[in-house]
Formats: sequence, structure tokens, C-alpha cells
Amino acid sequence: MKISTKTGDKAQTSLAFGRRVSKASQRVKAYGAVDALSAHIALARAFAGQKPISEFLLNIQQKLVFLMTELATDNADYHLLAEKKVPLLGGDDLAEIERRIDEIESRGDGFTGWKHPGETPLEAALDLARASCRAAEREIAELALSEPLPRDFIPAYINRLSDLLYLYSITVEKQ
Repeated sequence: MKISTKTGDKAQTSLAFGRRVSKASQRVKAYGAVDALSAHIALARAFAGQKPISEFLLNIQQKLVFLMTELATDNADYHLLAEKKVPLLGGDDLAEIERRIDEIESRGDGFTGWKHPGETPLEAALDLARASCRAAEREIAELALSEPLPRDFIPAYINRLSDLLYLYSITVEKQ
């Protein structure tokens, strides 16, 4: 498959299942923000090296692909996700993030006030990922204002993920 199809030269792109929209549409902004989040998580993963967090961050990146697919699906085509057996994130995925948050907080690590990011490259990358996650959350919220999301799951998942990324940024060097 060629990367340069020239079909986007007039500021249009295809959503999942072929529907054409403006590249400035809120739906494209929402899944684009999640794509940027994945890239920032990749940076954190690169700095993490062989630390246990690296494997978890890769797992999150893999899950974000499914989240982007869901966001890239117009509501009118949403039923096609089930028909094509496209995996969607669910309660177990959210529970895993919440379990990790609880684990960190049970050790006495938690929010104690805002901090300046960047004590180490890994901490700075995790803070960048957290800020990117919050930006994605805002784009998703804006999408939900213009057209109802088929599930309330996506905003909840992104919100919890940003909480976890913050906690990781303050605790990763202690692990």
C-alpha cells in the first residue's frame, strides 16, 4: 500500500469504513490527539528501557489503536465495528488502570500538589504523555459536544489514563 495516495491533498481524509470528512473535523482532531498521545507514550517507553513500566506502556499504545479506531468511526457507521469484529476497549481495560492507580496510592505515593516536570528524561517524557493525554481528553470532550459518543467509556478511560501517567511520573524513579 502506498503512503502517498494524494486523496488528502484537498484537506479531506477518510474515516474508518471510508466516509470522507474534512481534516479539520472534530472527530479527526480527537483521534489525532490520541495518536499524539501514543507518540508521547512511545517517547516515555524509549526512556524507560527495560524497566517494568516499558511493557505496560507498550500495552497502552496497543490499546490506543483500538480507541483511535472507535473515534475514527462515524456514529452512522458504528455498528460496523461489531460486524467487522473490531476489538473495543472495555471494563477490564479501565479496571487495570484503576488497579495500578490504587497500587501506587497504597504505597503512599499520590498527588501532593503540582510539580515541575523533568527531573529525569523518563519523568519528563511521562509528564509530556500526561499533558498530551489531557489534550486528547479535551478534544474528545469537544467531539462529544458536537455529536454524542456511542459510549461513555472513552472519556472515562482517557481521564484515568492521564491520572496514571501523572502517578507514574512522580514514582517511576522510585521503582
